[in-house]
Amino acid sequence: KIELQAKAFEPGDVKLLAGPYRHAMELDAKFLLSLDADRLLSWYRKEAGLPEKAAGYGGWESQGIAGHSLGHYLSACARMSRAADNPEFCQRAAYVVKELAECQAANGDGFLGAMPNGKKVFAEVSRGEIRSAGFDLNGSWVPWYNLHKLFAGLIDAHRYCGNEQALEVACGLADWAIAVTSKLTPEQWQQMLACEHGGMNESLADLYALTGNEAYLELANKFYHEGVLDALAAERDELAGKHANTQVPKAIGAERIYQLSGDKKYERIGPFFWQTVVANHTYANGGNSDGEHFGAPRK
Repeated sequence: KIELQAKAFEPGDVKLLAGPYRHAMELDAKFLLSLDADRLLSWYRKEAGLPEKAAGYGGWESQGIAGHSLGHYLSACARMSRAADNPEFCQRAAYVVKELAECQAANGDGFLGAMPNGKKVFAEVSRGEIRSAGFDLNGSWVPWYNLHKLFAGLIDAHRYCGNEQALEVACGLADWAIAVTSKLTPEQWQQMLACEHGGMNESLADLYALTGNEAYLELANKFYHEGVLDALAAERDELAGKHANTQVPKAIGAERIYQLSGDKKYERIGPFFWQTVVANHTYANGGNSDGEHFGAPRK
């Protein structure tokens, strides 16, 4: 609905010539190809009741946020396929999507996740039993944030690799999200959104743009965290003390919804957030947070 005055270059539109940046990109590509997709898929299969094909990775992938790295991996492979002009990256993405579709089918309701006890957590949420803190939802480490990475990866696999199955899987997951939140009151929504939820609003808006399904835009609008976005919409800087990483995708998603819908509620959120962070919360070294939190403005 909103005519964009500028757009980002797509991956592959700009090619790096020989030099340190090209070298860095080639190292990145080499690293991506060194990763084992079956290890990244391990918890997805386990939570779907399917046998693992390989042991999962360590670090955060062995903890409550298991599975989020796969979403990043899908996005990276899809974009690298264009940047490096190498079809192997889309082949990797296609394998991952096929495996995810199998997990989704095994779950039977559209759900797709690798977080431990994810089904139990979302069953509680669907009943309105919500225990939410900054990084915890009913004992699960940022499950919506985790799912946002998966949504974004599936959308990128569709967008940059032309993978139709990726869009089907993403829509199945979105349909599940609609069902699981359908009985929540506005108050319960806000209680749930107190837990970091990444850019769920942006991904659902993107799905609406790709499919024309108004239900996805409606759900994107429900991921509106009043405690943060109301102040930005009213052009008030209330960022001090807030976890910086959590707020950035909320503003990006709000801007995406505004572009697609023209809803005046969202008009000032993106521009004001940008101007405020740059002018009031950015340090000389370019960072905008200390310990991942915004400080006092202009201090």
